[in-house]
Amino acid sequence: MQIGWDGNMRIKKIFVLLVSVMFITAITPVVLAATNDKITVTFDPQGSIDLDVWPETANFSTVTFSTEQNWPQEGATDTTYTLYNNGTVAADVYIFANTTTDSGDMTLNNTGSPSQDEYCLNVTGSNAQQITNTNTSWVNSLAGGGGTVTFGVNLELGSGSTDFGWQKTRINITGALS
Repeated sequence: MQIGWDGNMRIKKIFVLLVSVMFITAITPVVLAATNDKITVTFDPQGSIDLDVWPETANFSTVTFSTEQNWPQEGATDTTYTLYNNGTVAADVYIFANTTTDSGDMTLNNTGSPSQDEYCLNVTGSNAQQITNTNTSWVNSLAGGGGTVTFGVNLELGSGSTDFGWQKTRINITGALS
């Protein structure tokens, strides 16, 4: 039996087709199981905020109920708080306090009018703000690279008849990009 010209061409075409399919299969990656897609987040920060405050603590000593007491006095050279932004970008600064003293005997009053067994704190200075237990805008655009602002803290106690002894509260200062 003799295969004619058309038969040889047909066999060659099938052979080329099979070799081509095998080559394409060899270079195509095989997926054996489903893969999980990932989200990769990259960013390039343009600067940093680095807030420091000095002095770091306050001691009001003995405070009489139904009175206000400032410590340190705003403008006093050796007792004024100074807030520094040593970062490289301007910051909006937020200041807030915890809701009670460390013994839990006194509660932070958010209205600025403390009643019995309550206290309130106020930031004194050019941009005076009452300190609440939620973020309160305090100083806008504190310049980076050594920008500073000075302030004092005003403590006010409501009327009360109990001697609470020493009480502690925390004031937190945070910053966000302006």
